[in-house]
Amino acid sequence: MGQKIDQFCDDLRTKLTNIDSGLAALKAKIDAKAQNAEQDVRNHLDDVRKRVDGDQAKLAAQNAKMKNWAEQKKAATNAKIAEWKTKREIAKLQDRAAGAEENAAAARDVAAAALDEAEQASLEAWLARADADAAQAK
Repeated sequence: MGQKIDQFCDDLRTKLTNIDSGLAALKAKIDAKAQNAEQDVRNHLDDVRKRVDGDQAKLAAQNAKMKNWAEQKKAATNAKIAEWKTKREIAKLQDRAAGAEENAAAARDVAAAALDEAEQASLEAWLARADADAAQAK
């Protein structure tokens, strides 16, 4: 499990680095040429939207896995798990472990998708602020 946690940390770090790099490059473009800034933001937003839209089916499946795990967890009470341990019901304990690992993987995917959605929201907020500022300046 430690290796899976390490992989999650690496994946999350990579995701955050990619988002940071993309937004830093976009900021540099905005600072360098204000007249094209809005179009640069719109282009970046289109890329992010495609990524978010492309992940919707996977995200729905991962949310379903997490819901399924929550239901399984309710059914497997502490007393029942203790009984499985005592009786050495390895198959049940293995199934529970596999379910927990699937849930962890699903939660990681949901977290990564949330980062994309946060990036999308930030870009949409920038555009909304630009619209408001432009209207006020006129």
